[in-house]
Amino acid sequence: MITVKATREGLLGEITSTGYKIDKYVPFVALPDAHALYEVVRVRANGKQVLALVMDVGPWNIHDSDYVFGNSRPQAESGTDLYGRKTNGAGIDLSEYVWNHLDMQDNGNVDWEFVEKGT
Repeated sequence: MITVKATREGLLGEITSTGYKIDKYVPFVALPDAHALYEVVRVRANGKQVLALVMDVGPWNIHDSDYVFGNSRPQAESGTDLYGRKTNGAGIDLSEYVWNHLDMQDNGNVDWEFVEKGT
């Protein structure tokens, strides 16, 4: 598992990169690499865990495969994304469902990992 700063996806009613209209019922996350779309991840925080589907690309970056699939830290932790925008350092966005299930009160650290099929 990797520990990174998480933010709330928010944007209820908006559309993700997969075409999903964001609601408060579906457990999903955003990771900054399109190759992660539709993969299942386990997210842990505050003594709780939840399985979620990667249904969006972000936060901040869209081509950070060294972080998502490698051993690098999220590029957004540098404070500036690949387009020069100031970031909040987050490496994962959480949907309303995931945010609430994990009892997140503010942006903070979570642990996440891909779930292998059959586990």
